[in-house]
Amino acid sequence: MQISLGNLRPGDRIPSEIDLAAQFHVSLMTTKNALAGLAEEGIVVRTKGKGTFVAGQAPYNLSLPAEERRLHRPIKPRLIGMIIPSMRTKVEQRLLDAIESAVNGFGYTLVIRVSRGSAVKELQSLEDLGALGISGLILFSIGAQHERRTVVRAKELECPVVLIDRYYTDIPLVSVSSDNQAGARKAVAYLVRNGHRRLALLTPPIEHSVMTDRLAGFDSAVIEYGIEESSILRYTVPYEVFNVSRKEGAELIEQWMREHHAGFSGLIATDVELARLAYRVLNRIYLLTGKQLVTFDDPGIPEVAYIRQNETAIGGRAVSLLMDRLLRGEQPTGRYVVPTQLILPS
Repeated sequence: MQISLGNLRPGDRIPSEIDLAAQFHVSLMTTKNALAGLAEEGIVVRTKGKGTFVAGQAPYNLSLPAEERRLHRPIKPRLIGMIIPSMRTKVEQRLLDAIESAVNGFGYTLVIRVSRGSAVKELQSLEDLGALGISGLILFSIGAQHERRTVVRAKELECPVVLIDRYYTDIPLVSVSSDNQAGARKAVAYLVRNGHRRLALLTPPIEHSVMTDRLAGFDSAVIEYGIEESSILRYTVPYEVFNVSRKEGAELIEQWMREHHAGFSGLIATDVELARLAYRVLNRIYLLTGKQLVTFDDPGIPEVAYIRQNETAIGGRAVSLLMDRLLRGEQPTGRYVVPTQLILPS
């Protein structure tokens, strides 16, 4: 990457495998494989006891025939870019692990950028990856409907793009995500089977397709089971809950629950952090004894049922769609959904 950009010139020493792994947020095995591949192509020279150095000719021309070298036709690096909001949650970590493994299996190297929930940083990350000459992009966008500059810009790249965990009905990019509608229906069915027909729904503000689908699944299940709208309580939890301490967040949830405790016996949280806050309240307040909670993603609480996403299947499918385009010239389109699973309390 740095060689193709001219930042590393013939004779320059390449950073160590450990330093490269830390810089690009990839595994040590990935950096070993990447350097080995560059050495095989004659782009770098590895000297025992001294390190790895940029070879003494123009980058990416060394392994080409003489006529090709004369025309200065560079080989495009075998890089797949990925932009992800963070690497804090288990879902993100498992997605990243699955995608890196699948990318490496095709002989490519994954280059990761973390947007940290910033639309500005997300867009800059896209430009940085484009400058590196990536062959394809997997984009886990922050996904807000009102902030889609990165997705629009990604569509303009001269490489295939796959969205994960998000989709836009008006932007024709292929996407892979969990079947969130079916997951929400499973959550409602679980509570109904356990005798709960007065339901409460906790959800963050609806800003992207994940929450839109989870609410749509909840609504369709409510109709399917003949639950009256008067038997449903809905609380759209303000984003401030996510920006304060867990203690303060639980206090906001507790205030709402105290006011509405008589109106529900079953509780669905569409976000795992809301589920953790709700569980904390349920176990502290006597008025809430007997309420049952179900959520999306593993809250790390054995007593709580949850809808599990298959991150390995999502990541693998996203990579295979990219490779269908890169290696076989296919043009995949549309949305691909991966089934979810209800995990019962242990």
